[in-house]
Amino acid sequence: MSRSNLMHATAHKKEYYSAKELVDNIEINQLGNKVEVEIDDSLVASKEVVDRATSVDVETETITTYLNKRLAEIGVKRVMAIPGDYIAEWVESLDIPEASAGLIRVHPNNEMCATYAADGYGRAANGKTVGCVAFTYGVGALNAVQAVAGAHVEHVPLVAINGSPSPAQFNSHRDQGVLWHHMFNGTKTDLKIFSEITEMAVRIDNPAYAPDLIDAALTACITNSLPVYIEIANTLGDYPCQSVATRKRIKKSPVAQSKSDLDIAAEYIYDILKTSKKLVMVGGVEIARSNIQDKFKRLLQLLEAPYLSTLLGKGLLSEFDKDIYFSGVYNGRNSQPNVQELFSIKDGIVPTVVYLGVLETDFNFSGVTSTDYDPDPGITLPLTGQIEARNGAVLINDRASKEIDSDVYWGNVDLEPLIDTLIKLMLERGALPNAPFPGLQTGTPWDIPMPSAYDAKKQVTWDSFKSLLQHEYISTFEQEQTPVVLADTGLTFYSLNNLKVGQNGYIAQLAWGAIGYSPASSYGVKMALEDTGNNKQVISISGDGAISESINCLGTIASLGQDNVIFAMANGVFAIEQFLVNVCAFEYKPDAPKFVPLTQVPQTALWDWIKLAEGFGGVGYDVSTNEELREVLKKIKNAPRPATPTGPCVEGSSDGCCEFEPHEEEVRRSTFTLVAVRNVCKDLPSNTKWKMRGC
Repeated sequence: MSRSNLMHATAHKKEYYSAKELVDNIEINQLGNKVEVEIDDSLVASKEVVDRATSVDVETETITTYLNKRLAEIGVKRVMAIPGDYIAEWVESLDIPEASAGLIRVHPNNEMCATYAADGYGRAANGKTVGCVAFTYGVGALNAVQAVAGAHVEHVPLVAINGSPSPAQFNSHRDQGVLWHHMFNGTKTDLKIFSEITEMAVRIDNPAYAPDLIDAALTACITNSLPVYIEIANTLGDYPCQSVATRKRIKKSPVAQSKSDLDIAAEYIYDILKTSKKLVMVGGVEIARSNIQDKFKRLLQLLEAPYLSTLLGKGLLSEFDKDIYFSGVYNGRNSQPNVQELFSIKDGIVPTVVYLGVLETDFNFSGVTSTDYDPDPGITLPLTGQIEARNGAVLINDRASKEIDSDVYWGNVDLEPLIDTLIKLMLERGALPNAPFPGLQTGTPWDIPMPSAYDAKKQVTWDSFKSLLQHEYISTFEQEQTPVVLADTGLTFYSLNNLKVGQNGYIAQLAWGAIGYSPASSYGVKMALEDTGNNKQVISISGDGAISESINCLGTIASLGQDNVIFAMANGVFAIEQFLVNVCAFEYKPDAPKFVPLTQVPQTALWDWIKLAEGFGGVGYDVSTNEELREVLKKIKNAPRPATPTGPCVEGSSDGCCEFEPHEEEVRRSTFTLVAVRNVCKDLPSNTKWKMRGC
């Protein structure tokens, strides 16, 4: 649709006002080119309902405007859009107020970084935001595939929009053998690939069923908290379609729960809890993605049992909450000793361990489920007394089940109604006989030594970095403003597993594990926070090998005026790879094996990190010692970082620069800080040194 046509796509409104609650059940009739609303005698529509139903002529709705309105409706605000000719028509609509439905276009540097940012946007405010990325066919879409797959693995609500060749172009390939640009062949390759890595993949090449396909995909996205894929045939966006005003709102639509199975499962679990002498609750990421943190917290309050999160679920609830027994992060053998003790069998008492919404992955449990697992009698793992509830299933193992049973399983019990029912039972029947249950016997969930434990003149190690980051930076913020930390794949997310964070305050890819995820995701996280009224600082920590995968995201962060802090642990090695290949190389012995060549990160010795930051529009620091890091942390906390454009096309510069209509009214406030931390290469975080016992 052209700009002039879009500008005239206004509505003739007939208003009904009421202070009653929002009512969706209204009937809409088309009278001429206007919309009239008929309200059932038993219902009274609110102003919002009627305004929505009468806000547009049904004859002027197009596939483009329909899609934009529906995206805004489910929680999309920012669209990470990289234009190409097949998708340009739709992307252009995002810059036209009459067509954008309030969506804001963001222009990232490449499709992988764009998808990481959309992923971060979708998970930063669980249940309130949905990520969105747009790209062109083939060369754009296939560059985003692994990042979309990662969002699926980690249950992130994300919409991927792809512009494709038109039906006529596909027919031309079929009948004349013309291979149009960006096409692999004429078999709709992109659609096939994305159908394998998203919850639903649809192609829109007929306006008659475009609304149904869009609504089905977006409903699947928010119902299951998973990515979906919408492919729009080239030139089709301007075609008219059924109006949003004539259709019901999109909402979560889970399959109806079997009440009998739910009640039986909940009663069975309650009977186990009632007889438990030692109870440990473990919360996982599915609770956050389902936006049921408040219900989970209420259950914890009633149970009066210690609560742990997995590393993938870290920040599920605020670790500052004093009305629940937060007792740390369980990450297998990387857990603090006092956390591992919670699972120990003492005096013949087997702990009942209840996992709610936990994704069991090898990274999440630090090799507990890996093939090279060698049981150590000194470290008891939570493999007994287990109850597991995920979205769609409940499993109770033979150690936790009743004596007359072995394993007990229900394959059709959802997490939210199960938690609701357990809360109901607790409220009806009162406190459990053995509550409150004991938590940590020693220490805190955040056993991080103070910076004074480390020589200020010595080179930074993983442990000293964490100590300074926690005590000299994160802890200096007010509780409500505690920064959000993104820990990249590798030793980074293992090392930082006991930082103290708020709700939704720790983001890491503990299942997909793509290195370089965190820096690019950080600007999506920052935008999600801003769009939900939150101005928290965003911190990303990556290894030097990881950040090189997505380094050009720094340009996007600067152009958005974000004050993100990006740490690069510049030790010159892929330490996590050496950790996996042969951990004995980290030993300080004359006969210790050398690091294998594949773990070298050559650019660490070549890059000038300060100039690199400045070249992308940021501020850079390069530190080696603990004292230097402490001073930089003070500067970051106290010094504003104004964004100062320096390129050839700044306002008032020389001729030869194009002029554009304003994209956003937002003034560029600040810019990012990049800190290269030259930490010791032959160093492991203390909580991972268990693996060196066999050296």
